[in-house]
Amino acid sequence: MTQRYTFTEFADKAALQKAAADWIAVALRDALARRGSAVFMGSGGTTPGPIYETLSSAELDWANVQIGLCDERWVDEDHPASNSAMMQRTLLQNQAAAASYTPMKIKGGDPFAAVEAVNDLYLDASLTDVMLLGMGPDAHTLSWFAGGRGYDDAIDPDTTSVVAAVEAIESDVTGPNLLRMTLTQPCVAYARQVLLLITGADKRAVFESAPADAPVSLMKQAAGAALTVYYCD
Repeated sequence: MTQRYTFTEFADKAALQKAAADWIAVALRDALARRGSAVFMGSGGTTPGPIYETLSSAELDWANVQIGLCDERWVDEDHPASNSAMMQRTLLQNQAAAASYTPMKIKGGDPFAAVEAVNDLYLDASLTDVMLLGMGPDAHTLSWFAGGRGYDDAIDPDTTSVVAAVEAIESDVTGPNLLRMTLTQPCVAYARQVLLLITGADKRAVFESAPADAPVSLMKQAAGAALTVYYCD
């Protein structure tokens, strides 16, 4: 299959993170210039934190930027695994404090019972301008964990929901927090720009050799030419 995405390699993680912050800022400015508003969906993890910290000081019309999450562990914001807490601590500071932000975790212990409510909160995700993703060593991206409960709903290209609840199968990658909420395949397919961050030769090998039905391959197929990959060893 012909490669449709753009791939850029950086000398180190710091260079990748700076370039990613600049790339996101440019993409958001373009969206703001086109229609006066922009939608950004971000991911958790260790690599995005410094990106968000840099991005938070970008000169943008942040008051017209909607920010949300690509996925979330079903934990409260006082939990150390909360993506929402990380996002608020790193991105929603400085200039970006003026942006509108919607957490993905709501009250209640069962994400499957919360899908309809979170879907209503996340309708803007169907119009995402910029989506920032990562990938695990098991080829998962977002909270698309193959074989888990809710996985088929998350990757269904015909779903009318922008979010799906997932219960992952426990592994070294998932850790103990198995209940998740995630954006669905159509959100990726309709995103105007998708930036995937890959660090380390092992993950690059996973990305490039993953079978067609692996989560990252399904994401790659959905994003198509809108996908940009930033990599460092």
